[in-house]
Amino acid sequence: MAVEAAGPPPAKLKPADQVEMVDGRKYAGLIESEDNVWIHLAQLKCRDGRPMHMVIRSLDRAKVHSVVRLDPARRSALRRDYGEFRNRARIEAGRKEAIELRVVQKGGTRYRQYHGAWFTLESSVNEETTRWLVVRIEQIFTAYRQILPPRTKPQSRLRIVVLGSMAEYQAYLEPMGLAIKNPACFIGDDNLIVAGSELTPFAAELAKIKTHHDRLRKHLETKRKQLIAELAEEAREAREAGLAPAEIAKRQQLKRNKAEREIKKLEAEMDSAERTNERKFEQVTRRMFPRLYHEAFHAYLENYVYPGEKFDVPRWLNEGLAVMFEAGFLEGATLRVDAPNRPALQRLKADLKGGQPLPLEELLCADQGVFISRHHSDVATSGRHYVYSWGLAYYLTFPMRRLGSASLDQYASKPAKDTTPVVRFEKLVGMPLADFQRRWRAYILNLR
Repeated sequence: MAVEAAGPPPAKLKPADQVEMVDGRKYAGLIESEDNVWIHLAQLKCRDGRPMHMVIRSLDRAKVHSVVRLDPARRSALRRDYGEFRNRARIEAGRKEAIELRVVQKGGTRYRQYHGAWFTLESSVNEETTRWLVVRIEQIFTAYRQILPPRTKPQSRLRIVVLGSMAEYQAYLEPMGLAIKNPACFIGDDNLIVAGSELTPFAAELAKIKTHHDRLRKHLETKRKQLIAELAEEAREAREAGLAPAEIAKRQQLKRNKAEREIKKLEAEMDSAERTNERKFEQVTRRMFPRLYHEAFHAYLENYVYPGEKFDVPRWLNEGLAVMFEAGFLEGATLRVDAPNRPALQRLKADLKGGQPLPLEELLCADQGVFISRHHSDVATSGRHYVYSWGLAYYLTFPMRRLGSASLDQYASKPAKDTTPVVRFEKLVGMPLADFQRRWRAYILNLR
């Protein structure tokens, strides 16, 4: 029997307990509990492109050949890792509570402001929802730093403004002369990301759930205090009554077991309430966050990796990487981008199988205007260039391992701009474009 729970992984997995079955199967994980009949083994699993999840296996002891347990110190470390995974909701809630916010007034709008190490965020939504936003965006920037380490410091501070409705978003952009349908954009000249989503209605619903969550937490704290006091009082009375220490210990354990079951039930309700918050937050921000990840990557690349005043990043590469990162999913502070962007892959495969696929030379030579969709007539052209850019960026990142390499630094350098786009690219990949295109096409068509 296996029971699964999804979530982010611990920072680092330790050596594990080992269980070998009579039929030769072997399992590694944490032996959470055992009795005369069952061994309950927790395992963390991670498949390419999928979130890490926990599996609880109940192994029939009669079918177990051997068990090798970790020493107490290493077992304790492993248990902490699994505990972090299982209790991620409470850990996340703790992070939110630690965030420092202050209220500022700008242009007649009241914002909650967060001043972090990498950006300043201003949000027009309530405090609890703003905390959710800060945690998520901090995670994204941490993930960018892990995949593409920072190499420079920005000349000015990056600002992120999140509005509670799309109407607010459009009104914010209007004085700048911008009419953007996407729910997020990066305005490079102002070093500003603006994002909008229907967060205000969500905030009201979240407040109700939070009230229930707070009530459960207070009840849990009271229950724990009561248990300590009751155990101490019963032990004192039992000693005065002359009961043997073994009998006192037995009674104490029975009472403790009963209380722990009630406490675990309350903890499960708290976890459920927190997960409900997470699901609703994901539903409301489903459109905004992928685009915010996309625009935030442009901002990160400009601010911390390849600033425009010192580097020349071809537009296809900038957009291709952004499309790759927008499809990533977070596991803790790690951004997983190993799973292909499904819509981009489907569209790219269809185009490559069609009668007139886009020549890579045309993509490499495309200017910025091709990627900007301001009119309906431009959408098909820009969309096609985006998916081809994603395909190239994905191939360079994974099979070719060029992301963060010296060869990519050279490709993005100012002097490299003096060569033709094709020659410049051939230096990056180390082969003629025609050879690269054949290999790349075969790889994409076989990618799942």
